[in-house]
Amino acid sequence: MRTKNILFYILITLMLVTIVSIVMGYHQFGFTVGFIFSFFALAVGFFFSAKNREFMHKHYHEDYTDRRHKK
Repeated sequence: MRTKNILFYILITLMLVTIVSIVMGYHQFGFTVGFIFSFFALAVGFFFSAKNREFMHKHYHEDYTDRRHKK
């Protein structure tokens, strides 16, 4: 299974646990899990953003060097 799928399922589970626990009246537990959910979502977002930035830089760099060598 891919890393993106596992992280997606973890985020969905945390979100559902947060919503259900707050609706059922377990506010302290819901807010705690919600904080963990938001922190985890932020960390995953930064991770994949950095990974994408590295990929794009490599792509642009290869394209630039290819164009320079063709002249």
